[in-house]
Amino acid sequence: MTRFARYLHKRHTSAHHKQAGMITLTEVMVASVMTAMVVGASSLGLRTTGSLISHSGDKATLRQNTVNGLRLMRSEIERSIHLVLNNSGGFPADRQHLNLSDPRYADTLSRCANLAGGRAFVPMVGTKMVELTNPVIYGVSTNGNGYGYSIVRCGAPLKLDGRYNETEELFISTILEDIGSIPCEGDDCPSQQNLSSYLSPELFTFSGGFTPVRSVHEPALRIETDSSYKLVKFVDPTADGDDITASYLEKRNNSKTITKQNLYFAAFARADKHITNVGDGLEGGILSGAFFQNITSDKVRFVVDGSGSMSACVMWGEGYGEWRKFYQPGQGYINTNRNCAFTRMESLQKELAVLLEQLPDDTRIGLRSFSSSGYANHKTWDDYGTKLVRLGNSGVRESATEFVYTLDDRSPTYWGGTNPWAAIQAAFDDPETDALYFLSDGKPNRDPYGGYWGSSDESPTATYYSDLNEDRDVNLKVHTTALGLESFWMEKLAELTGGAHNQVDASSLQEANGA
Repeated sequence: MTRFARYLHKRHTSAHHKQAGMITLTEVMVASVMTAMVVGASSLGLRTTGSLISHSGDKATLRQNTVNGLRLMRSEIERSIHLVLNNSGGFPADRQHLNLSDPRYADTLSRCANLAGGRAFVPMVGTKMVELTNPVIYGVSTNGNGYGYSIVRCGAPLKLDGRYNETEELFISTILEDIGSIPCEGDDCPSQQNLSSYLSPELFTFSGGFTPVRSVHEPALRIETDSSYKLVKFVDPTADGDDITASYLEKRNNSKTITKQNLYFAAFARADKHITNVGDGLEGGILSGAFFQNITSDKVRFVVDGSGSMSACVMWGEGYGEWRKFYQPGQGYINTNRNCAFTRMESLQKELAVLLEQLPDDTRIGLRSFSSSGYANHKTWDDYGTKLVRLGNSGVRESATEFVYTLDDRSPTYWGGTNPWAAIQAAFDDPETDALYFLSDGKPNRDPYGGYWGSSDESPTATYYSDLNEDRDVNLKVHTTALGLESFWMEKLAELTGGAHNQVDASSLQEANGA
């Protein structure tokens, strides 16, 4: 791990801005490793309890198996970028990455069904991990004894340290056995058929935030999600008016119930938490991440680079998978099936998503991405435009997070170049904003006046924007982050406005996954 830590520590921050409480990339990745270890420990626990439950029907064993299975599932959901699921109303064109029925996932689903063999495999929900090209799919199958249902996992196998083994084929395993089946009440009960006949894709197609209410003999498992499709929550599988109040497990032997247990589960898909908080709770505290540091303002804007170069792979994983397009510095766009653990854009999305979750309700924020005029990522936050909006207002956090995750919807060739001037100007034009967090991974294509960018433009450009503060009642501090490059004009802009400059050496992280 020494080499791994050495790679991660190669980040340069201006010396006069180094402070206690500022997170380093080493600390960031240590947090990720700790999360991975939780997953690995859960995976190891399943190996032992999986064999025990087949030989014991007591309630303690059932409970322990449940704890281990749900721990693994929760860990993967919470470290994922986003969920993948079926929705009865479909998804808009810019959110097809959430659609389990999208053609990009067809091969994975087909392989999972083949791995299930004679047992049914109905996809329930998928988790998209930054380390993996293909999502991890959680589905429902039948128990081996034919008396109930199971939750199964299909995806890249886990190593004992919690990392994914990307060089091996997809692996299917039982995560949680003994999901109950809905009983029949009354005298006129239909005879039970083979349980696999009750499994269909419609069982886990969401409508209005819920999968359908369960009928007789169907699995006693119903799922709720939220408007941003981040939540996975097990709820009452039946309609109101009966004695069933929650999804449940049921251990059976022949037709006899041995033990029964309600099944409670809730997890929210978000990036690994790489954000530190210093202070009394969130109010008045300092939030710091790898890219955006020392956030104390309650009137803040984030202006981020959406150009095609943000598709550059930061960390290459092991093995090969599906073909993807990336930006390769010095080469332009490349197509490769080499597995990429995460790109610059995916790293940015993860951190912003967590920041948006943790910023206090009273924080007023603005979001904007820049690239080239007419390209996909040269855009404002559609739901709220250019005005600051309070995070605690209904639906604002969800909308902001959704905007962030639209930045990699299209192929990188449609993202555009580097033209940040309109976005920066809009921040200075807003008299409320007192903190601007500006991130870019490349030199501007043009200067603010449309001419070609050169080194002679750096100091005048920084001075031009800093001088705009003379006409403002509130000074706008510009905090800049240069990702994968040295940028004198960004450093100068931060210095002249009283902000901080952060330089993140992305190239130093390449191949770190194999250290």
